Amino acid sequence: MKDRIRTILEELYEADPALKDQEKRLIPLLEKLLKGRADASMDSRFREDLRRELLEKEESGTPRSGFRPALFLISGAAAALLAVALTLPSLIDRFGGGSEETALEIRSMAMAKSADASLMESPEEAPLFAMAMESEAPPVPQSRSRDRSETAGFNTEEYSRIYEKGFLSVMDNPLSTFSIDVDTASYANVRRFLNSGTLPPPDAVRIEELINYFPYHMEGPKDNGPFAVQTVLSQSPWNRDNLLLKIGIQGRKISFEELPPNNLVFLLDVSGSMDDPGKLPLLKNAMKMIIANMRREDSIAICVYAGAAGTVIAPTGGVNKKAIAEALEQLEAGGSTAGAEGIELAYELAQKNFDSRGNNRIILATDGDFNVGPSSEGELVRMIEEKRMSGIYLTVLGFGSGNIKDSKMEMLADKGKGNYAYIDTLMEARKVLVEQMGGTFFTIAEDVKLQLEFNPVLIDSYRLIGYENRMLAREDFDDDQKDAGELGAGHSVTALYELIPAGGRESGTALKYQNTTVNAQALGSGEILTIKMRYKQPGAEQSILLEQPVENRLMDFDSADDDFRFASAVAMWGLLLRDSDYRGGASFDKVLEIARNARGDDPEGYRNEFIRLVSLSRELAE
Repeated sequence: MKDRIRTILEELYEADPALKDQEKRLIPLLEKLLKGRADASMDSRFREDLRRELLEKEESGTPRSGFRPALFLISGAAAALLAVALTLPSLIDRFGGGSEETALEIRSMAMAKSADASLMESPEEAPLFAMAMESEAPPVPQSRSRDRSETAGFNTEEYSRIYEKGFLSVMDNPLSTFSIDVDTASYANVRRFLNSGTLPPPDAVRIEELINYFPYHMEGPKDNGPFAVQTVLSQSPWNRDNLLLKIGIQGRKISFEELPPNNLVFLLDVSGSMDDPGKLPLLKNAMKMIIANMRREDSIAICVYAGAAGTVIAPTGGVNKKAIAEALEQLEAGGSTAGAEGIELAYELAQKNFDSRGNNRIILATDGDFNVGPSSEGELVRMIEEKRMSGIYLTVLGFGSGNIKDSKMEMLADKGKGNYAYIDTLMEARKVLVEQMGGTFFTIAEDVKLQLEFNPVLIDSYRLIGYENRMLAREDFDDDQKDAGELGAGHSVTALYELIPAGGRESGTALKYQNTTVNAQALGSGEILTIKMRYKQPGAEQSILLEQPVENRLMDFDSADDDFRFASAVAMWGLLLRDSDYRGGASFDKVLEIARNARGDDPEGYRNEFIRLVSLSRELAE
């Protein structure tokens, strides 16, 4: 334990050498936190636990003049933010902190110091970024109304039913067709359930979104194309008699400075259901992260909806960060939810400021509740499908618990040619809105579809893991009118197929009126399958066809790269959480073993956090 404590202390000292003066205070807390934690590291959960311990110490100790324990309520992706929280009391004492205003000023100074300077246009923007990293859970306002479902404590969350697909015979179903998906909402939502001490409902677990939450090390395109495709073939870890195929798509990376101008409209839900520490306050801080990154050529507008919709700030340049942030800060929650009216208004604002050279996008931030005006899925779908033809995309950010309309939010993003993410912490907001800003906001390929044709000589049957609501009919692949998924700059997509080898035999249902045979190319080929891809350039009407054969090169599972093994561990975890009929020999212990050995390079701690969540889900499942 001493070695682990020393390692964590060194990480803290590297972030802020002044913390060495706090060592006697830190060591007992670290000893307490490390008990029973074999994989403790400086990930978001560990930082939060340490922050909570420090907060309890402050609350139980002698109060400082003008110091509020709430000042500890900060979180972020870097250990430096924790270091700031640890040093705030000494900073306040050092500067005499006799008032709340002084404490707040010092907090902004400290947060600005720890922020990544590359995110700021100029030193004067530092306080704005500091504001974006404030408390994730400020006190709940006492005077604002809530929806009856919230005040009564009812859980009205909604998830679409997932119908798990089984194995399909290659002879009967030679083609597997699906649309790509880059959403990650399910992983963050599952994390929220587990952190609250509850296993997620099976329909909240979309396995493809669990897999695609993590960054993988894939090479981008070497030509002028928007993406590159890579494959790995090995054994399935939950059924060694079967194979596991990993298909990875890596989008072309574009630096934020090189992105075309952004015409962004924030459409913010300020209805009564958003009156919760994990909703509107977190939403505001997430939006401030976007604002902090805006450039002179970018434009931002803010509109809101509750009982009615209205414009808070008309489209204004990215240089007016302070005015935009101040307008955002004035928002309060209350009333019913006229979501459809808000969507209409947001599209009007985006259209008025439309930039034919740039990225025109609405960012809808909500818990998904629509109870005034058109709220049925059919009406909303028709509205969004009509509006997307104008070249304006829709990104959906979900917040909060107890009232999440997950199925509706996913549907809106899908029909609006955008993506859907769930924001449960500021760390998640930073991941989606700062680290992956290009992928979240800038589309490089539209209507991306994949169609796999398997060689029946080598493969008897197959099963696509996840993507249940992204399946397409075989004829949809060549139909350019059929909507599919979008790929953002720098985004990657991973899909896993479980395959049953054929062993050189033909199989399938015997037919009365025709014979199904394999041709000479299948018999003599070393190809296990061929991948066909269709995509459109943004704004184009005609798709481009690509084709890539996959050789029958089987790797031993233990020799496969870290990314392949880690993705397989995530998929196995999803099968367990869903209690899948196809989980085979999967177990939480096996998931942990593979994930720990395939952790690899994990600078942001996402894989370490996954290991913690698997351990937590194992305990809850017992």
